[in-house]
Amino acid sequence: MNQNHRALWSCAMAAALLLTACGKTNAGSGSSGSMSGSSTSSAQTQTAAWKTGLGVVTEATDQDRAGKIELAAAAVLLDGEGKLESVLLDELEVSVSADSTGHVTLPTDWRTKRQKGDDYPLAEVSSLKKGWAEQADAFASYLIGMTPEQVSMLKVDKDGKPTDADLLSGCTIAVDEAMNGTSDITATDDKDVNAQVDVSIVALTTDADRRVTSAIADMAEPALTVVSDGGVTAPDLVKTKLELGEDYGMRGASALGKEWYEHSEGFCDALKGKTRTEIAGLSGGDADLKALCTIDITDLQKAALDALS
Repeated sequence: MNQNHRALWSCAMAAALLLTACGKTNAGSGSSGSMSGSSTSSAQTQTAAWKTGLGVVTEATDQDRAGKIELAAAAVLLDGEGKLESVLLDELEVSVSADSTGHVTLPTDWRTKRQKGDDYPLAEVSSLKKGWAEQADAFASYLIGMTPEQVSMLKVDKDGKPTDADLLSGCTIAVDEAMNGTSDITATDDKDVNAQVDVSIVALTTDADRRVTSAIADMAEPALTVVSDGGVTAPDLVKTKLELGEDYGMRGASALGKEWYEHSEGFCDALKGKTRTEIAGLSGGDADLKALCTIDITDLQKAALDALS
């Protein structure tokens, strides 16, 4: 029987997902819930008028001795009429390859496309001469004022690229990190390699004083399996922890009798009303926090702090 050796990375995407609701006194107040769908996860915090949402799509693909993990995240703010007031987008791509001896080559750059900035070489090959973040922001601006239903009806070509002339003028992209990894890992007949990326994602809204008014936190753990001949296998479906919901299976092992999504909601509740400095001072040993959440908050806290930077 083959044993599994895990090569792990972590990546906080939240630096790209800060939404500001300055002057909107109801934005982000209220309770949070979750919704799920095929290959996506999303959650929204409801208010009398405004809603904060986070959506994540994760895909893993394989071809011969190579595999790729792609994760796209969208943070949105809906106004009282259910129309998009603010949108922020980011994507993460991780590629893994292996040779015929099972030697695995892991990536060396764990940043998201937005975090890479000019290091992501899209501008030089783009007909618009614009980088990824610039084009993603153009797409986000195009969505402002639309309802979710209108967004779902946007027309794209077979490659996922927009067909609307107004959108094409600003965007031609398809619209459909603390690392423990090493570059010297080899799969053997007795030991497969699981190359897993742990992604922590936090979307926030803040008021004019930069205090958090709402928060949504999610995590994904997509993995590729490499065998001794260098073959790479991707899972058919990757769900985030929010999307897994009750199927994550944490309730029985939780001292609070809660599932992961409920611990996440507790962590997010603890963020509300706090500044970045106050969030930095949060500790898993804090009695008030422990009453709401007992999961390890290290990565989620780092993601929230990155968003507020």
